[in-house]
Amino acid sequence: MNEVFEYIDLRNQTHSTYNKLLRLDQRDYPEIAVREALLNALVHRDYAYSDSTLVSIYDDRIEFVSLGGLLPGISINDIMLGVSACRNPKLAYVFYRLALIEIYGTGMQKIMNAYTASGRTPQIRTTDHAFKIILPNLNANRPLVLRDREMSEDERAVLDLARTQGKIARRDVETLLDTSQTSAGRLLRQMAEAGSLLQQGRGKNTRYLIPQ
Repeated sequence: MNEVFEYIDLRNQTHSTYNKLLRLDQRDYPEIAVREALLNALVHRDYAYSDSTLVSIYDDRIEFVSLGGLLPGISINDIMLGVSACRNPKLAYVFYRLALIEIYGTGMQKIMNAYTASGRTPQIRTTDHAFKIILPNLNANRPLVLRDREMSEDERAVLDLARTQGKIARRDVETLLDTSQTSAGRLLRQMAEAGSLLQQGRGKNTRYLIPQ
């Protein structure tokens, strides 16, 4: 379990945007959602099956698939209300004693709560013999260019120049804004980190363009 979590965590990247002077960092997946989905896949699977539990990482989502559907008489709506029908009570008790499970029946709600303010919703799919949790990547398909109200006048001017020329260099920004080499370079780096511009090349050959 620890090895799988660390594997996912290494691939759970952090992306940054800027709102004026404020830097906003956001990981692809909320850690608590990953933790709860992994615990669910291990504690509630049907170990009468010998096949593996699957954790599949895509560009826009992570899927956790465990064998064993919902227990008879239990629906997805019941689970979302906090109903806990444990297939492996002894295993669940071990995880509880290890402080990995706090209160039975709260895992799904924690996953959903982790996405409340994101505008994206985890998906749950079941069959008679399998249970799947899909966690959406919070940074996938995120608009690369900051909204105008979040940009300074200098940033908007740089973007307009990039659209007109196709590509721009630091010297173009120095001339456009009548600013120093250091200030122009800092602004371009910030815009590249925020996703407003795409950097190509290095050193004297560095150019910036509008992401497609």
